[in-house]
Amino acid sequence: MYHESVIYHVYNQSINYELLFREHGNYHFFLNKLRRHIMPLADILCYCLMPDHFHLMLKPKAAGCAPSRCGRFLRADEDDTEVKFQQELSHAFKIALSSYAKAINRQYRRRGSLFRAKTKAKPAYHAFYPEAASISELESFTRFIPYLQTCFHYIHDNPTKAKLATDPLDWEFSSDLDYAGWRDSNLCNFDVTERLLGIERTPDKTGPGGSPSGKYASGRLPQ
Repeated sequence: MYHESVIYHVYNQSINYELLFREHGNYHFFLNKLRRHIMPLADILCYCLMPDHFHLMLKPKAAGCAPSRCGRFLRADEDDTEVKFQQELSHAFKIALSSYAKAINRQYRRRGSLFRAKTKAKPAYHAFYPEAASISELESFTRFIPYLQTCFHYIHDNPTKAKLATDPLDWEFSSDLDYAGWRDSNLCNFDVTERLLGIERTPDKTGPGGSPSGKYASGRLPQ
């Protein structure tokens, strides 16, 4: 369950490590799904798309935590006296991923599910704070800011750890280029990231005289 006061690390991957993104156009198509379905319901702080999985760091908005019109399965501690509904943000992820999978199935003449059934969403400090398992999810994130910053950089470092790039700035499909000032892909809320995590975007380098260091660093992603 999403809470407005929590910053989350959200991720999912393909079934059997199949490629989610087979060509450049697939990455851009998925980013547009995020713009359409996720951005109205959450502030995206950073992202990274990898060939067979994706990472997002986000903070839900009030609208994203509201119940949708789509029912959900009951949890073990819930009774069956009334229908339970998915939150709007959970429903939006379901729509974004299922519609992306349908488009990929049509394009490449494949069948079946593409993503794992459940998109994971954990407090973003969870994998980096030693005592995270014993802490209530609703506890204020402010005491965990150093660990949230670690998660932020971990997401951007994925391509180098996977040996897909020698520098995060060489990977086109993450927000590291946005924070380095070489482009604005219109996905990340830089103001929220600076206010909550203390991570600033480098002043814009794309104007006259700018010269990106990375192969894909200039301009905006296609809309």
